[in-house]
Amino acid sequence: MSTSRDRHLTALVSKHRARGIFLDTNVMLLFIFAVFMPEKIEGSKRLAKYDREAGHLLVDYVERFDFVIATPHVLAETSNLARQNVRGKLWTALSEQLFPLFCSSGSSVVLRSVDLADIKFAAFSALGLTDSVIAATLGDNLLLTDDFDLFMAVTGRHDAINFTHMREAAGNL
Repeated sequence: MSTSRDRHLTALVSKHRARGIFLDTNVMLLFIFAVFMPEKIEGSKRLAKYDREAGHLLVDYVERFDFVIATPHVLAETSNLARQNVRGKLWTALSEQLFPLFCSSGSSVVLRSVDLADIKFAAFSALGLTDSVIAATLGDNLLLTDDFDLFMAVTGRHDAINFTHMREAAGNL
C-alpha cells in the first residue's frame, strides 16, 4: 500500500478499533466467503470483481477491529446473496457457519437496530433501503463499503473507506 494511504488506514484502525467496523452488504459477502469459502470467490457471479487476494486484504483489515457492525438489512441481503452463490451441501456447510455469526447474541457481529423514522426520503431514494439504514445508523463508527454512492453519501460526516480505493492502494486492481 502507498505510505500515505497505509498511514490513513492505520489511523482509522487506532481510532475505531474498540468501536468496531461497519460493513455494507457487498463487503460483508466478500468477507464471509474470504473467511469460510475463499475458493468460491473467483467465478462467483456476485463476487466476480474480486479475487482471493482482495478477500485476504479485507480479512486482514477487518480482523484489526474488536467486532463487525451490521444491520439486520445487511445480514438479510448477505444471507440471500450467499445462498445464490452456493447450493446444496455447500450452502448447508456455509449456513452452519453463518447461523451462529448472524443469529447469536455472543457473535462477533453486532447488530445495529434502526428507528425507521430516522430514514430520510432523499437517502432512501438515492441509496435504497439497506444503504439508507446504514447511513442513518452509522453514528461515529467507521464504514467499509464498496458502494461508491454510499461512500459519497457518508463521507464528510463520517469516517468511511471505499474498498476499491483500498484495493488500488494495495495494488490489487
